[in-house]
Amino acid sequence: MYSRFSSPSSRGRATRISLLGLVLFSFILSGCISIPLSSHRSANLKTETLVEADHFYTTDSVLMVELNGELNDEPETGGFLSKPGNLVVLKDALKKAEKDPFIQAVLVRIDSPGGSVTASDLIYTELKRFKEHTKKKVVAVFMGTAASGGYYAAMAADYIVVHPTTVTGSIGVISMSPDLSGLAKLARVDMRVIKSGEHKDIGSMWREMDPAEREILQGIINTMYERFLKVVGEGRPKLSPEKIRQLADGRIYTGAQAVELGLADEEGYIEDAFKKARDLAGLKDAALVAYTQPGDYKGHYYAEGPAGTPTAGASQPGQSLLNIQLPSPTVSSGNGFYYLWRP
Repeated sequence: MYSRFSSPSSRGRATRISLLGLVLFSFILSGCISIPLSSHRSANLKTETLVEADHFYTTDSVLMVELNGELNDEPETGGFLSKPGNLVVLKDALKKAEKDPFIQAVLVRIDSPGGSVTASDLIYTELKRFKEHTKKKVVAVFMGTAASGGYYAAMAADYIVVHPTTVTGSIGVISMSPDLSGLAKLARVDMRVIKSGEHKDIGSMWREMDPAEREILQGIINTMYERFLKVVGEGRPKLSPEKIRQLADGRIYTGAQAVELGLADEEGYIEDAFKKARDLAGLKDAALVAYTQPGDYKGHYYAEGPAGTPTAGASQPGQSLLNIQLPSPTVSSGNGFYYLWRP
């Protein structure tokens, strides 16, 4: 009955592919073959892989999707070794699940400190739209960390299971930018700026921030914070607005504290979240499946799939294959606004 699922281990085929790749790589190094690295690729989620099943004859399925690492809203991440960002993978998976008659519910496995405000909101919105279009239930399970934007995304779920060791919460917004004005003076460096308006270079690291600029940025932060509170209110309707505001001072909580405070529903493990997804979908038996890319290992529900940030040091569009790079900085390293827990 499982002919529609791929086997978690296909070592023979993988070995042949590896040997072919080694030969191809040798030709590239010798200059016989030139491959442009500027082209992007999508998530390419073609294979449905069996992760767990109640019985051999099960046909109904629960789809597991993952949100790992910092959340980013990059449309694609190109390059020879890189992977698509989590928003791309999530969107591709949900789009495929809408057309899959066997998928009866979705289990979102979250291990993320959050990320950009836009990425967190887009992921949350995609999950909400999926629920509205399909009328299927979504269950979230928190792994080590599901904080700030990771928690924001989970507000689209119908039920939240937290591990006993989960760190969650950190409800709030943050914007960070360095002040190098003192260092610039010490080094006798002067940044010359020609601008069209007084606040065109707001947040510049080359000068101190004046009170007017701080007020402008604080206003933006406050607006995004109010949106976070609204999303939590919709996701946790049993909590009053006053209680949510009290809990949303940026602090983190353990999984047990989150359940006690009403920020989550149950303390447990992935198998408990899987069971809850089956129950909400009205299924007696079901298989837990994942959409994977060629070469991804998904032998069990702790194995990471394709979701995540680009591989550190991977070639970027337009760069040489042999160009050695430092690990890519996280999305939180630049100017911007973030639903992110960053100690």
